[in-house]
Amino acid sequence: MDQDLRTDRVLAAVRSVAMFRGLSAEDQRRVAALATLRVYQRGDSLWEAGDPADHFTVIVNGRVKVVRRTETADVILEIFSAGEPVGAIAVYNVMPYPAAAVALEPVTLLMLPRRDYFELMERNPDFTRSLMRELTKLVLALTRKLEDVRGQRVDVRIAQLFLSLAERMGESEGDGTVIHIRLTRQEIADLVGTTVESAIRVLSRWGRAGLVITRDGEFMIPSRDKLAAVAEGAADTEG
Repeated sequence: MDQDLRTDRVLAAVRSVAMFRGLSAEDQRRVAALATLRVYQRGDSLWEAGDPADHFTVIVNGRVKVVRRTETADVILEIFSAGEPVGAIAVYNVMPYPAAAVALEPVTLLMLPRRDYFELMERNPDFTRSLMRELTKLVLALTRKLEDVRGQRVDVRIAQLFLSLAERMGESEGDGTVIHIRLTRQEIADLVGTTVESAIRVLSRWGRAGLVITRDGEFMIPSRDKLAAVAEGAADTEG
C-alpha cells in the first residue's frame, strides 16, 4: 500500500477516536505516523494471557471480548466497543496481559507502541485525562459486575447486562433500542456468571414477552423502562 495512503488511513482512524480528538492537529499527525492499523476477523485472537502488553490498543471498529481461559470454558470478563482502549491497564502497569482478547466480529485496532504512548501521556494532559476517564469507567464496570454476581437473581443480572450494552452500544429504533452485537447464549451466560441453560430460559421467556427480542446479529429492547424494572428487582420474570 502507498505510504501516503496508509498514513491517511491511520490519521483518519486517530481522528475518529474520541480520546485523541483533544490533541492538536500536529500531535494527531504524530500519533498517526507512529501507530499502525491491524484488522481481525470474528474469532481471531488479539493476544493471549501472558503475552507482553507492548502496544496501547484502541478499537476503531468492531467489538472485542476479554476472556479468562480455563480447562472447561472461556469466562468472559468484559466486552469493549469502538473508541474504547482494550488492554490499557496492562500497558499502563507494564505487565503481561492477564487475560486473552478475542474479536467478537470484524475488528480494526489502532496500535501505538508503549514507549510512544507514555511519551504522549507526558506531553498531553488532555489525552491523559481522557484515558483516565476510560480506565475509570472500566474499573467501575468490573466492580459493578462483581457486585452484581453476588446474591442476585439470574434475570436481574442479565437485565443489567443488556441495559449496560444499550447504554454503551445501543441505537434508537422507534421507541426502543437496538444493540448491534452478536452474542451467543453461552457468551451471555459467561458475562453474568450463570449456566447456558439459565440464559436460554430467561431470554426465551423475554422473547415471548417482548422484553428483549433476539434478531439476526442484534438484540432489540422495546422498552428500557420495563427492562430496568427487572434489573432493579421490581419485576420478577423467573416465574
